[in-house]
Amino acid sequence: MKIDANTQLYGLLGYPVRHSKSPNMHNAAFKKLGINAVYLCFEVPPDHLKKAIDAIRGLDIRGVNVTIPHKQAVMKYLDEITDAARRIGAVNTIVKRGNKLIGTNTDAEGFMRDLRDSCRFSAKNKRCLIIGAGGGARAVCFGLADAGAKLICIKDKDPSKARKLTRDLRRHYLALEIKAISRDDALKGMDFDLVVNATPVGMKPGDGPVIDLKIFQRVSLVYDLIYNPKVTPLLKQAKKIGIECANGLGMLVRQGAVSFKHWTKQDPPLDVMFQAVGK
Repeated sequence: MKIDANTQLYGLLGYPVRHSKSPNMHNAAFKKLGINAVYLCFEVPPDHLKKAIDAIRGLDIRGVNVTIPHKQAVMKYLDEITDAARRIGAVNTIVKRGNKLIGTNTDAEGFMRDLRDSCRFSAKNKRCLIIGAGGGARAVCFGLADAGAKLICIKDKDPSKARKLTRDLRRHYLALEIKAISRDDALKGMDFDLVVNATPVGMKPGDGPVIDLKIFQRVSLVYDLIYNPKVTPLLKQAKKIGIECANGLGMLVRQGAVSFKHWTKQDPPLDVMFQAVGK
């Protein structure tokens, strides 16, 4: 990769971000298409978020992705929010147009595309459990609701966040059955077509499964949004008891491809991006 005075800058804002594979896939796509650009990780503590957003303007950064824990907090610093991101209540992609910063959300589309293309899973009339109620969980829930899910249960360590997400969903999906769950024992004996981990639990060495899958009567598919490590404690348990499972690497690539198109107006080489992240 040749870097010169005309090289355009893109990046990722999060805390932490050193584990991210986003630079691998975006830089591989830039190289394949002959775009003079580079994608970098920027580790931004929560109290420095506004400064980081100001730097996008000051340094003419053309676009960034946003990850944990900034997907909701970042919204107040942007000039415009797309309807999709506003409905979800989270931004994971910022596009710079002139001096305006526009926030959108590609997580929901990336997640649903990966469910369809990698897992051969249709959410229509399905029973789903989402663990977490942050920005990633919100995108997952709205994606599943749009696709016609029958039931969405939301469990978070902060019950107030789970209740808020259920209220937000109910405003848009009157026919959807939605429940906020506060304790694991309330889930005992239930059956789900899909269980999604949308929390960071499983990223750190020493983490256990975010939930014990043995409490359920039946689970058809377990999906962990975490992709590093590739096999989280939750996925390890799923494999052990014979439940089909997937990590978030496919979602990462597919949401990144949508972000890439927003920034460059070009279709990225999806095969190159998958190869770059080792899938």
